[in-house]
Amino acid sequence: MVAHTRKTPSAGSIRSMTSRAENAKAENSQAAKPADPKTTPAAPGAVNKSVQSVQFRSLNVPVPIDVVENNSERPVSVTLPPSSSSRSTRSRRLASEPQTLALTSLAVTAINDLWQVDDEWWRERPISRRYYQITTLNPLSQDERRLTIFRDQLNAQWYWQKGG
Repeated sequence: MVAHTRKTPSAGSIRSMTSRAENAKAENSQAAKPADPKTTPAAPGAVNKSVQSVQFRSLNVPVPIDVVENNSERPVSVTLPPSSSSRSTRSRRLASEPQTLALTSLAVTAINDLWQVDDEWWRERPISRRYYQITTLNPLSQDERRLTIFRDQLNAQWYWQKGG
């Protein structure tokens, strides 16, 4: 018994609707013209010189933070850097109040989500992180805040993932 070997209509390469004669004619006319650098498309992988001067910066770079954890390595309280911990309350303060940059310890009231990321194991510096989406409570202002933090499992350090 012979198996059915018919190809589906979508199998194979895509062919243009022009005839072979028209394709050959177009190729010959392009070969005769000198290349204009302004209109010639760049080769794959080539970098435009105007693009080479562009500087890139990382977005949402993790910020090192201090975390008090329990026996299960779960966060109990979080201390954010001064510029970020007072940011939400700074706009609500009266002008007469002094603005201190003291570190404020935020109590973790809930762990909303938890996930593990193990990636790039083949590289020199693999990634192994345990992420927590938490709700914190500022004891001074009673403001709740939702944060995404993670514990780097390789160096046991805690980080705040901004924008997460």
